[in-house]
Amino acid sequence: MSTLEAAQTFTSENEAKADFDSVYTAPTPHAYIATMAETGYEIGERARPYCCAAVDLIQEQNGLAWPTQLLDVGCSYGIGSAFVKYNCGFDELVAFFGSRAPMAYGAACEATRQWLNVTPPGYDVRCVGLDSSRQAIRFAVDAGLLDGGLAKNFEAGESPSPSNRQWFRGCNLLMSTGAIGYVTERTLDWVLADLGKSHSGSFGPIAVMTILRMFDSESIGDCFESNGYAFRQVPGVCLPQRNFASDDERRGVLEVLHDRAIDTALWEDKGKLAADLFVAAPTDSIDAVVERMVETHQQLSCDDRAPGYIQR
Repeated sequence: MSTLEAAQTFTSENEAKADFDSVYTAPTPHAYIATMAETGYEIGERARPYCCAAVDLIQEQNGLAWPTQLLDVGCSYGIGSAFVKYNCGFDELVAFFGSRAPMAYGAACEATRQWLNVTPPGYDVRCVGLDSSRQAIRFAVDAGLLDGGLAKNFEAGESPSPSNRQWFRGCNLLMSTGAIGYVTERTLDWVLADLGKSHSGSFGPIAVMTILRMFDSESIGDCFESNGYAFRQVPGVCLPQRNFASDDERRGVLEVLHDRAIDTALWEDKGKLAADLFVAAPTDSIDAVVERMVETHQQLSCDDRAPGYIQR
């Protein structure tokens, strides 16, 4: 695929979606989290059990030999790290940034650090974020939500520096919840060229991603496969992302889905954007990864109140 084709992979689909750029590039996450709460955002928390299952699998297989380092692609203000590393629920983030975190940058960073210090830990992982929003990355690192951050826009033609590539080499778990579409194979090609190379001989790397049903996953799968990974959709798992932000967005997304002959009765007709769950791993370990995701889905199905369980 040419550079121009890669840049245009999801152009028409993205034009149908609401634009949140104004809150995505603010110095602190207050406006972003408030806006996401207004839209009923839930994909991060719904995907959390599957990301945690991947952490468990990596740690079981590697023991103490290799640390788990997670790369969150499209991390915004470190929300994925808050879910996995710090075991925060989205409602907790909404409450904290809605009433307890000051608006001033320095004070917000300090308050967030103090809050995280008293938050019961989730998983023993290092979290690295990759995002095009320099403001979001800066806050996430300064506030302690991320252990490291890369503010790069590979979609716009930037390329990774040697230090960026070292971050990728140290990561053995890639997570992306809600970013695919804005992020294409153009970004993933850079990442996958180095992902996990510092852990040669260990189990992994693993990728866990949600992809909105309006986006064709074929180009993403081709990218993983061309970089030596097997790419699979997890059967039976479909996760709500958020409510439609407007009638115009709903009409545009439904048109895209109907053009792709996708049945919208269960989700989009009821006002919800929804995403499928995908995983990738080296060929010799992909079956174990899919099996663990299916097991996680079955465990969640025992309690339909649990985040992450949504039956097709």
